[in-house]
Amino acid sequence: MGRNKNYTEEFKREAVARSTAIGPTKASEELGISPSLIYSWRDKYKDSSSSNKKPSYDELEEEVKRLRKEIGYIEEINKVLKKSTAIFSSDHIKGSK
Repeated sequence: MGRNKNYTEEFKREAVARSTAIGPTKASEELGISPSLIYSWRDKYKDSSSSNKKPSYDELEEEVKRLRKEIGYIEEINKVLKKSTAIFSSDHIKGSK
């Protein structure tokens, strides 16, 4: 038998905010709750959800940090792709002579 859990208002609001950021299904998996709970909480808290407020300075700083890290990763991939293209191109030219 399943047992009903009582979630705090803060938890519900955070779940709604998280679902807005990453989607209800993924948020429900992360939080270990049913997606239907998130949908019902969304309806209840839609007017006061954090999606309407601007991100804080700290949130923006964190996003910049994440994006810089992602750019570095993409630049490394780009270098590898350029090198591999040069290798394959030179092999193709040598093979056609």
